[in-house]
Amino acid sequence: NESALLAARKGRTSVSDQDITEACDKVRYGKERRSLELDIQEKKTTAVHESGHAIVALFVKHSDPVDKVTIIPRGLSLGATHFMPKKNRVNYWRKEILDQLAVLMGGRVAEEVFLEDISSGAQMDITQATRLVRSMVCEWGMTDKLGVVAYDEKAEGGQYLGNQTYHEKVYSEDTAKVIDDEVRAILDRAYELAKEIILEHRDQVQLMTDMLMEFETLDHDDVLLIKEGKWDTEKKKEKEKRSEEHTSELQSPCNLVC
Repeated sequence: NESALLAARKGRTSVSDQDITEACDKVRYGKERRSLELDIQEKKTTAVHESGHAIVALFVKHSDPVDKVTIIPRGLSLGATHFMPKKNRVNYWRKEILDQLAVLMGGRVAEEVFLEDISSGAQMDITQATRLVRSMVCEWGMTDKLGVVAYDEKAEGGQYLGNQTYHEKVYSEDTAKVIDDEVRAILDRAYELAKEIILEHRDQVQLMTDMLMEFETLDHDDVLLIKEGKWDTEKKKEKEKRSEEHTSELQSPCNLVC
């Protein structure tokens, strides 16, 4: 339905692949905010940040495939790296989580390496990574230092600050310090893994940044070509030109006149 609406607004007689892709992105990630004015430095910062996420994801062993990298603002984000899981998630595995943490840290590391400064753009990445690690440590028993013990018990039933459930602290201050130290240690290891990958593949990060500045969005095939060192800018331009020509063929002459 959303694809059909997009096609109708653009005066097309049928739905194109471009409409379907745009509809999926709109539903999942929010509407494009092309009216949001970003200066060249802001766009470059976003491109570097998203390239960091993507390159780390391409080179860790246990990451979902990168589906798309974009610097087009959607919702609250100025850019995004989208992933397409190979299967439905029913469990989280420790090796996968550790690599996911490195991917989350990739944006901040890329800023540090390529811009020699850091921005507030990593706020959501840091928050998500911290919550994930605390679940590893306090709920899933995924750390040797603290063992297979649940340290955050969820109290259910009744309201507490407007929530149906809340976490109740059931451990000592000494244990709290060990938990904090372990959370910090895991996050630091993820950061170092991300930094190692970005420094080793900095040419790919730079190339992806440049291509995002030029094309704004790179799809799954594009990022694989960059990873494998087979990127061809002219072929990308030809691909986009063919897509535009195909889309224009679907334009309704009546609607164009109207």
